[in-house]
Amino acid sequence: MSMFKKGIQFALLSSLVMTPLVSLAPSAYAANEKTQVWLTTADPSSEPAVGLRTDTRLTRQNDRAFGATGDNADYTFTVNEGKTYQQMDGFGVSMTDSAAWLLNYKLSSSKRNEVMDHLFGTSGIHMSMLRQPMGASDFAWSTYTYDDTAGDMALNQFSISRDQPYIIPMIKSALSKNPNIKFIASPWSAPAWMKYTTNDKNGTGKLKAENYPVYANYFIKFIQAYQAQGIPIYAVTPQNEPLFEPGRYPGMLMNEQDQIGMIGDYLGPALKNAGLNTKIIAYDHNYDNWNFPNTVIQALKNNGKSQYVAGSAFHHYGGDFTAMTNMHNAHPDKDIWFTEGGFGTWNDPVNGTTQGFDNMINEFIGMTRNWSKSIILWNAALDQKDGPSVIGDNNTNKGMVTVQNSDNSSSNPEDKVTYTKQYYLLGHFSKFVSSGAYRIDSNTFADMQSVAFKNPDGSKVIVLYNSQNTAKTAKIQWNGQALNYTVPGKSVVSLKW
Repeated sequence: MSMFKKGIQFALLSSLVMTPLVSLAPSAYAANEKTQVWLTTADPSSEPAVGLRTDTRLTRQNDRAFGATGDNADYTFTVNEGKTYQQMDGFGVSMTDSAAWLLNYKLSSSKRNEVMDHLFGTSGIHMSMLRQPMGASDFAWSTYTYDDTAGDMALNQFSISRDQPYIIPMIKSALSKNPNIKFIASPWSAPAWMKYTTNDKNGTGKLKAENYPVYANYFIKFIQAYQAQGIPIYAVTPQNEPLFEPGRYPGMLMNEQDQIGMIGDYLGPALKNAGLNTKIIAYDHNYDNWNFPNTVIQALKNNGKSQYVAGSAFHHYGGDFTAMTNMHNAHPDKDIWFTEGGFGTWNDPVNGTTQGFDNMINEFIGMTRNWSKSIILWNAALDQKDGPSVIGDNNTNKGMVTVQNSDNSSSNPEDKVTYTKQYYLLGHFSKFVSSGAYRIDSNTFADMQSVAFKNPDGSKVIVLYNSQNTAKTAKIQWNGQALNYTVPGKSVVSLKW
């Protein structure tokens, strides 16, 4: 992750009229439909270190009911489930080496079970996606790949043994809470011996031309090895942040032409020949260069290899989420995922403001309204020094949970956990919107935003965000009925019926 790349741009939700993917006939519903209401309110004065009130962190309020008409309101939102957009895969985080180590070694078994239930269980926020680094990322104890034996073209020394002590157990723990988790895997670097570099596994270099076949086989072996552990890999990206050369942690450059060849000539055919249905997702980098995946996908289409690419993936460290609508408009037959979003002191200040709260929920609504099938945040857990990390402590990023780590030992559970804003605000989506849900039509405003979904079981969800300092009343219109709810200032509410 380009964690020192600041100046992230924020954008209001796109006002573009987007053509829906699917039109569904409305169904009949009972009157006075009961509606759950869940609220989170920003209040930096009461808890500056977190920025959320203790009593209104994803807290259930009194149920409401739809009626024949609604009273006067400041804003009226019409939910139309007859118009649907993208189908959601889900919401989640990355189980990095750092996150898994902390969860495995710094929590007792009972505390670990509690935390994992809060993250992935139905009584918690029920996250449904994990993005797994293939080998080391910047958030790891050491740099490694799955085959660091130079010249091993047959990959006889390939092994996931480095993941087995604590990464795979934590993934299995998540699966025990939610067996339907979808996994996206991304490498930060190929093994150093496959690259034009002498800089070990870190930062610089590109894949040697003659090593594309063996690198495609590296992916196959990874997918098969994880599958043998009971962990199905839903999708892979050819390279994390292919346009960034980090230097201090693993990375590898891969330009458009490299990725066209990797997907169309090597990885796609290799997956097919191995009988694997794992998707390939292009790009996996920032909004501000969306022409990269546009070029890759168009070239694959022109070459008759469109079947090998499922779509494109984005990060938020440059540009804004409206780039995903640009990508959708260019290739409406291909899907879009948001695969990495880090939050920390660089984009989430807590010094007496609600800017971090505002930024985060603005992005989550913006991502989903701009065609993303997922929201995947960065580290599931970090310690109080924002580590452990190969680049050192205090690196400006926060985990979804903060786990106390005093001595870096693997035999001293400390059982001290803090849940950050990421947990509660992503929970406004992940707890209520199931994998397989469709985003459905709802209008939105600049200062009272909305996004709505229909779950596979027929239940509906609307997330509202009041960015103003004062309470405003929202009227929800649906199926000839209406419901009013007054949203406090600087607050997020999820309504489910």
